[in-house]
Formats: sequence, C-alpha cells, structure tokens
Amino acid sequence: MRALTCKFEQELCKVVASIGCEEFTPPSFAGALSGLRAMLDGIGRDALLGLLKERDVASPSIDVDGRCARFRESSEREWLTAFGKIPVPRRAYRGDGPSAPSAVPLDQACGMTDRFMTPDVEEMVATSMAMLAANETALLLSKMLPEGPSATAIQNAVRRLGVEIDEQREEIEQTIESDAPLSRDGDTLVVSWDGVMAPLRGTPKVTWREASVATVSIYGQTADGPEKLDTRYLARMPEKGMKTLLEQVVDQVTRAKRNRVFREFGIVCDGKDTIWDAAAAHPELHEAVWILDFYHAAENLMKAAKAIHGDDEVAAQRWHQKIRRRLRDEPNGADSAIRAMRRLKQKLQPNSKRSKVVKNAINYFCLHRTRMCYPDFVAMGLPIGSGNVESAAKNIVQARLKRSGMRWSIDGGQHVLDLRTYLKSGRWEYMWGVLKTAA
Repeated sequence: MRALTCKFEQELCKVVASIGCEEFTPPSFAGALSGLRAMLDGIGRDALLGLLKERDVASPSIDVDGRCARFRESSEREWLTAFGKIPVPRRAYRGDGPSAPSAVPLDQACGMTDRFMTPDVEEMVATSMAMLAANETALLLSKMLPEGPSATAIQNAVRRLGVEIDEQREEIEQTIESDAPLSRDGDTLVVSWDGVMAPLRGTPKVTWREASVATVSIYGQTADGPEKLDTRYLARMPEKGMKTLLEQVVDQVTRAKRNRVFREFGIVCDGKDTIWDAAAAHPELHEAVWILDFYHAAENLMKAAKAIHGDDEVAAQRWHQKIRRRLRDEPNGADSAIRAMRRLKQKLQPNSKRSKVVKNAINYFCLHRTRMCYPDFVAMGLPIGSGNVESAAKNIVQARLKRSGMRWSIDGGQHVLDLRTYLKSGRWEYMWGVLKTAA
C-alpha cells in the first residue's frame, strides 16, 4: 500500500508537470484527461495484481470435496479488468490419480473459474449486449476501457451468462419477488402475449419462425381510465405452442397474486386461435376476464366495411365508424355488429369474394363475442387494447433481433432476450446480484 501510494504521487506529479501552467485549450484538456486515465489504470492494475497475489492460497495441500489436493504448479492467466489486461499468477492444486479433484483457489474465490473478464467488465458486456450487437459492443467498450474485449470474447461471455440465468432463474425470480415485486400501487393485473417473427439461421437461406413476447402489468385507475404503472417483460425464441412463455406468464401471475388480492385480473390479446388455446390450457388463467384487443376487432370490422361498400370509400368509412362506436360503447355491441354485417351481406352476390370477406368477419365476431363486451370491460377499469404487448414485440424482439443481416440460433437469441427482458423490466440489478453471488 505504501509503495502504491508513493507511485501514485509520483505518477500524478508527472501528469501535472506534463500539463504545465498554461491555460487549458480543448486539445490540452483532452490530453490531461487521457494522462489521468492512463495513470489511474496503471495504478489500478498494480493494486489489483498485488491484492490477488496477497490473497492466493499458499499451502502445500488443500481440501477439495473432502479429498486432498496437493500444490502442483503456479501458472499465469490473463484477466480482462476495468484497468486493462493483467497476467494473474495462480496456484493450482490436484489430487493423486486420473480422476482426482483439482482446483485453482484464487479463481474460485474471485468467481473467475473459466472466465476471462472480471465481473464488472462482464456486466458492461451483458448490459451492452442487451441493446447492441457484439461488434458494436466491442467498439463501445474499446472506447470505455484501456483494452476492450473482442466480439468473440463478448459472444462467449453472453453464451455463458445465458446458461447461468437459465440455471439460476428460480432464485432470480424469488429475489425479484422479495425485493422488487410488481408495483403495489395499482389494483388491476393484466397480461398479454403475442407472436413476432424472428430470423433463424437456415441452410442455405434464413428461416423465419414465430418468437413470442408477453407482458405482465399492474394498472391503476385514473379519471381518464386505466394507467399502466409497472410491467414485467418476457420473451422466448420460437417454440411450439409458446409453451415456456406461457409457463413463465403463469409463474408471474402466481407470484403477483401471492399475499395480494387484485380488484380485477384480465387478459388482453389479439384474435389468433393459438393464443386463446394456449390460455385455455392453463387453469390459472381461467379466472381472468378474457378481452379481445379492440383494435384487432375494429380492423376486422374495416375489412367487412370495405367488402360491403366496395369502391365507395366514404360510405365504408362512415359505416365503419358507426359500427365501431357501437361496438365500443353500447351493450351487446358485438351482437349489433354481427346483425348489421349479416343484413348487408345478403345484398352481395353469393359466394363472391366480397361476400366471403364479410362472412369471415362475421365468423370472427361470433367466435370472440364474449371477449368483445367492451363497455363492461371499460366499466371494470380494464384496458381494451393490446398496445402494451405490441410495443413489447417491437422494443424487446424486433429492435434487437431483426436488424439488417442478423440471423440467430435458438439458444443465442434466447440468451440475448433474457438479458434484454430483465433490463427493460427494470430488474437488472436483482438478476445480476444473483449471478454474482452464484459465480
């Protein structure tokens, strides 16, 4: 410590002397910052290396899982720290025999077993990769650190972190449930989920398959209607029937309801049969109020309006606005819309393309009739639009996975989505705290 203190004073004097007494100009100020940073990085490397040497186990033998392991050799391994790369000497121990245990106590004590980056640098990598591509992360960190990791090192770190998140997910969720649960200010629980196409690696061409995204939100009540207060985001790479996503949704609902009673519980989704079939497979979701997204209903109503009125766009718009308003504001609005479409369909040529469009809209409304009681839903203080999850599809999946030229493996994409959902949900520190403890 005394030696480092003396060195710090000497190096600081050199930096100050190099600046001189002249007034700062933009170039000289930039040079001063660069000099101070280089000095602090150098002192940091020396201090960290000295601390690691001090803490390395110096013993002829140690206990590893109840078996004796003897000191074999001391070897260096390069670690990437916030101060730059340092060669760290570590003592390695191994027992006798081919299956004998082995250990590097310093690596284990620092959570650096099979790791290249120290935890603080690894968190920089993980945070950046939740938002940026590997090459962009490498460029960004090269500006922030004396020596930044390569894109390959970054991808390797994210791959390992993804596995660790999956292994520690239950502990992570328990920690969040305890320390950062969904807002307790609201009284309404609303969940939504949807599909979004993602580009997968294919041979020889890219393959597009449907990933999934979900929101579990708390709403409060205002004079203008329900107001979203807090949201947990979930996302999964393509899988059959959104199996894992729905399991996670149910888990979040169960945690949210633990020791708490909500005034209302709703599900707001679009009209895909697979979405509602998935909900039906989970008894925990049966007690929710099931709501068809109003804007998907209005979209199907517009298709019918255009088919009914043909080239008369003004008449189509006028009819659509009238029936749409009735659907949203009047009791039994869905029944009224069905009757109106059936009556006007009779005026179209049977089996014509326009007639079939109207028939499809009628069938759509009949299928979802009980999920279209919008005046009742509004009176209950529930949202009637799925804009929350549609925004999540864009911000969680599309903005990160669907940039030009991107292609993903299932595992690689999932590792990034896990990082991104914890970050966007505002629960990053709790997730990272568990990973640091488990390292």
